[in-house]
Amino acid sequence: MAKIINFPNSTPAAPVKKILDVTRRYVYRKPMPYSVFLWCSRALVRTADFLVVLLRTFTLTLLLWFRPILFVVIRPLSGLLLIAFIVCLFTHPADQRLTWGFGSLSFGAFLIMYLYDRMLVFLSCGNVVSILN
Repeated sequence: MAKIINFPNSTPAAPVKKILDVTRRYVYRKPMPYSVFLWCSRALVRTADFLVVLLRTFTLTLLLWFRPILFVVIRPLSGLLLIAFIVCLFTHPADQRLTWGFGSLSFGAFLIMYLYDRMLVFLSCGNVVSILN
């Protein structure tokens, strides 16, 4: 770095205004008493928001993983219970307990499927068609 080469046809650079004044060591700012609390509250809100998003994503991933397993069991069961309900309507008109038992179980299975998908739609804030298909 000590070797400086002077070119013969070059012109010396014009003196440039100093951009940075280094005579002052610091900039005096009036202390703001609530700035620390404001910063801490923002950090706390952002951390809580991150934890909510993390929990929602984790729950959505688990529910999407269990959805095929659950629906392989519940869809045929709901269909068979609905068929049993319709058959019992015509074959056992005197015994209403069996008929409405099959009907309530079929509706309960349908309600489980509906509420499960509704929970997935609530947890996913994106494209619902790509999630449920």
